[in-house]
Amino acid sequence: MSDVSRRNLLRGSAAVGIAGAGTALLQSKAFAAPTLVTGPAVAGAPTAQQIHLQYGGDPRTQMTVSWATPASVRRPRVRLSDQHGHVIREVPADTRSYVDGINKVETICHHGSIGGLRPGATYVYDILADGAAPVRGTMTTAPAGPAAFRFTSFGDLSTPNTAWKKSSLNAATAVHQVAAFNPLFHLHNGDLSYANDNQQSQPQVWGDFMNNIQTAAGHIPWMPALGNHETEWGNGPLGYASYQTRFALPDNGFQRQGWQGNWYSFQVGSVLFVALDANDVIYQNDGSANPDASKQGLYIRGYSGGAQQRWLEQTLRAARRDPGIDWIIPFQHQLAMSSSASGSGGDLGIREAFMPLFDVYDVDLVLCGHDHDYERTYTVHGVDHGSDWLRPQVVGTGLRTIDVTHGRVHLTLGGGGTSGHDDVYGADTVGSNPVYGGDPVAQVYTDRPADAIFKADASGSEIATWSAVRDSDTSHPWGVATFDVDPGSWHSGQTSIKVTYWHTPAATLANPFPAPTPFDSFTLTKTRSHGWG
Repeated sequence: MSDVSRRNLLRGSAAVGIAGAGTALLQSKAFAAPTLVTGPAVAGAPTAQQIHLQYGGDPRTQMTVSWATPASVRRPRVRLSDQHGHVIREVPADTRSYVDGINKVETICHHGSIGGLRPGATYVYDILADGAAPVRGTMTTAPAGPAAFRFTSFGDLSTPNTAWKKSSLNAATAVHQVAAFNPLFHLHNGDLSYANDNQQSQPQVWGDFMNNIQTAAGHIPWMPALGNHETEWGNGPLGYASYQTRFALPDNGFQRQGWQGNWYSFQVGSVLFVALDANDVIYQNDGSANPDASKQGLYIRGYSGGAQQRWLEQTLRAARRDPGIDWIIPFQHQLAMSSSASGSGGDLGIREAFMPLFDVYDVDLVLCGHDHDYERTYTVHGVDHGSDWLRPQVVGTGLRTIDVTHGRVHLTLGGGGTSGHDDVYGADTVGSNPVYGGDPVAQVYTDRPADAIFKADASGSEIATWSAVRDSDTSHPWGVATFDVDPGSWHSGQTSIKVTYWHTPAATLANPFPAPTPFDSFTLTKTRSHGWG
């Protein structure tokens, strides 16, 4: 067999593009994922759908191929080959399932975890089961050491099936753009499918989401973080059964049921990525509503009893002692800072639980979603003396080339594709901001909502001295960010990450893939570690 093009992947799969948003997506079935499942094989067994890749604990040598089937299958497995068609081995898949608590629909997912791969190598995989048509794709492992690479990121995607609440055609546009930018991997900063806003159809919404992303995620690893919309009433004590069934993420060392994949880390090149579950620390109650009592939400603040923070501190401490790590990039859903007027704003819980550790261990860049817009902070570190809500202190106002030696930048990337977009910010105060004239007033969640009222308003506010760049162009309300990592060289002594935010107009059936436009670009720099040559 000749070399396999990435464009030929997933032939024969049920990938759904934007062209089918009005028809095929409306007819899609529910599929999904944790309990071990076995079943008989028959000729014409169901074909794999909702295919996506995730890194294992070591992205250089480990990859997981995941998929769903609408019924149980016998001997689900992954066959691995090189690019010339030489079969290397077959790996059995683990099968998980859950039954949706509201709809009583079972979801079945399979995860083939493959180890012993070569760094920086491309492989062909075939998804197999007895009696089922095979589905083929390709995957590429992370490089062995410090190397240049690109990744992309956004949050708040939804599905392109506009029959569902919070969905829009731009959800397919965003996936198309990820594939076009050709990153090594993609970070999704929470609020994936918005199934919990469609409680009577949660499994179907998840199916549409997964079938949409597989056009990119079938050959580009998608690494998600939990958002408030991943909590689903009736799906486990934390509401995470759908998420945990569909994704097999790097091990975080906790064997407690319901905690695997909630937070984790992985290293690519000289960059450590840290996924966090901000639902565990935020004051805002914006998870999933009780279908029988709309003012009652699934409020899970504090569920880990501080275990996540302790894990985060251990992870960051080890990273800063590791001479092979230059950059630390946490990604999460909710925000420490946001001046969105129509979104949620910031949350004191994140400032209390995560920000002190970001300061102590010199985190470089923080990626979020949640508010459906784009916002970039100045470089921040520590807190302003005497501020009511631990307002982060600005330590640098550079806009184009930013030395992160003494602080970090936070990005809001919440315009993946969901129909509800913000792009309206707090009114500017009188001031001397070099770009806007004044600083906006920002909302801050500062305490538990009384009686845990669902979607209670923020109780605090502050002048957002930390807000540097905002995208108020409501004609381009969606977008994706690209990150180009340059590890530097032994002689240069510097390493950098070029960040570009591309915003996008509304997609239509006549123009499903409008071209993204660069809105904001800047470069982060720092002194390179001397732990490698």
